[in-house]
Amino acid sequence: MGVTPTELERQIKTAPTGPGVYVMRDNKDRILYVGKAKNLRARTRAYLRETDTRYSVQFLMARVTQIEFIETDTEKEALLLENNLIKQHKPRYNIRLRDDKTYVSLRVNVRGTSPRVEVVRRYTRDGALYFGPYSSAQAVRETLRLIHYLFPIRKCSDNVFRSRSRPCLFYQIKQCVAPCVGYVNESEYRALIDDVVLFLKGRNDELIRRLKSRMQEEADELNFEEAARLRDRVRSLERTLEKQKIVSVEKADRDVFGMYREGENVTVAFLGVRGGKLLDTRTYSFSSQQAPDDEVFSSFLSQFYREGVFVPRDIFVPVEIADANLLGEVLRERRGGPVRVVHPQRGEKAALVRMANKNAEGAFRSARTRQASGQRALEELKDKLNLPEPPRRIECFDISNIHGTSAVGAMVVFEDGDPAKSRYRRFKIKSVEGVDDFGMMYEVLVRRYKRAVAEDDLPDLVLIDGGKGHLSTAVQALKDVGADDTHVASIAKGRERRRRAGYRVPEEVYLPGRKNPVVMPESSPALLFLQRVRDEAHRFAISYHRRLRKKSTIRSQLSTIPGVGPKRLRALLRHFGSAKKVASASLEELAAVPGINKRVAESTWRFFHPS
Repeated sequence: MGVTPTELERQIKTAPTGPGVYVMRDNKDRILYVGKAKNLRARTRAYLRETDTRYSVQFLMARVTQIEFIETDTEKEALLLENNLIKQHKPRYNIRLRDDKTYVSLRVNVRGTSPRVEVVRRYTRDGALYFGPYSSAQAVRETLRLIHYLFPIRKCSDNVFRSRSRPCLFYQIKQCVAPCVGYVNESEYRALIDDVVLFLKGRNDELIRRLKSRMQEEADELNFEEAARLRDRVRSLERTLEKQKIVSVEKADRDVFGMYREGENVTVAFLGVRGGKLLDTRTYSFSSQQAPDDEVFSSFLSQFYREGVFVPRDIFVPVEIADANLLGEVLRERRGGPVRVVHPQRGEKAALVRMANKNAEGAFRSARTRQASGQRALEELKDKLNLPEPPRRIECFDISNIHGTSAVGAMVVFEDGDPAKSRYRRFKIKSVEGVDDFGMMYEVLVRRYKRAVAEDDLPDLVLIDGGKGHLSTAVQALKDVGADDTHVASIAKGRERRRRAGYRVPEEVYLPGRKNPVVMPESSPALLFLQRVRDEAHRFAISYHRRLRKKSTIRSQLSTIPGVGPKRLRALLRHFGSAKKVASASLEELAAVPGINKRVAESTWRFFHPS
């Protein structure tokens, strides 16, 4: 429990009156909360006011025994320091944005020669145009596929573009104008890129007017084939635009945020509006949030706009943030232009925030329903597998190989019914040769749980993809590392569709010391959950196995190139970093590798470019 207010008052009484960061600790010296303030003494004194009846503040202060103060020269420094301390110490009651995934964007380097549209994961101020970001890689692929269908611009990489001496297949099927071999002049190609940029900016009315004007010009000059191509492009564009959702009459780039809260559980929704159209939606969920809404959201935004994230001019938020101007000043430096963080009160902007709030509430309700369903499955697992408690953390293992080659193991982790992807692990099989699934499983489990025992990090249930033999191997491995008290089970596809106790049993679940499998109905939530966990482990193992096999195949191909022996193979891989990069290198780049003469460079290049 915390100390009396009198003791905290003594600490606060000597606090600085300037800007800085305050760190709240409990009686075990653990950091509970990190906050920033314009006036540290005034801000922390507010936590002790008897008039502040917010449950979240009372709950937090009941656990605080010490407050530390770190002075800064400016409020901006305090904002940045708060963000760094939250990332470093991960306080329990602060917002922690675990989603460090970098979302993809589309980039057009308008300063380069014959530019193309490429997919990138970082936004940099390099003079190129960026569109996005998109949280869905599938959305990016669809957009890129549509661009290449509508506009015959180049698709090849810069390396391939520089090394081509004849047009590729895309030219033959009229999906590229072949700038690589000079079949189109730079001004004509630039006109195509300008059309692409207009499309990505959402200025589609202007784009269609331009295309129709050019179509009329071509028709007047009796170039009917080109006029027909432009006509088809206009029709395709008009069909595409009918499907796009317009959320703002102002064709501007905006980030819109909404929030829904029940107690200490908070869900934040993000709407990415680009050119007046809704391109992206995401939601983030947080628990154990004791701070007020404005502090929660200010901390969220500081972590959301990390380096490399696109920053629009306008950011609409669902609550009034005291340091909105300060945050806008920090983001201005990253954007290279003015940024406004505002809480709109009326009109179209407020309607966008209400839409985001509605999305946040919907995501919260859906998550609550999924959580309840997952809890029911875990409760049923407890009964079916004779466990003392519902298995909150489950680790599942699978082995993937082809006749013993490129053998790998994979572990996936589910916590409270949901995947915990940060805990997933992959294993290269080191000590087993040939086809020996049991030996491979033994190696993987020993490597995993030898460390888990040392770190006291054992799960509630170990699940094995396999039958009785795999289960016996797992039991022995756990026993050998001193984790024999850990509960373990295996799940295997039934050899035939048998019926037991009136149920059709496509899957068999085995427990140690039990001859017959556990009987579960095909529609059982517990069985469906185990299948989901097993399938995820299988997917994770297969993806890693395929990656290694592909890498091994390309590497073995390199060794068959005339003139490339072990020494030159090592030189190529050391220079380029991977066999894939060797395959995509130009002739000039290959010839520049130390130890690779012109003859070997030519044979290597011809090997990957037989046409």
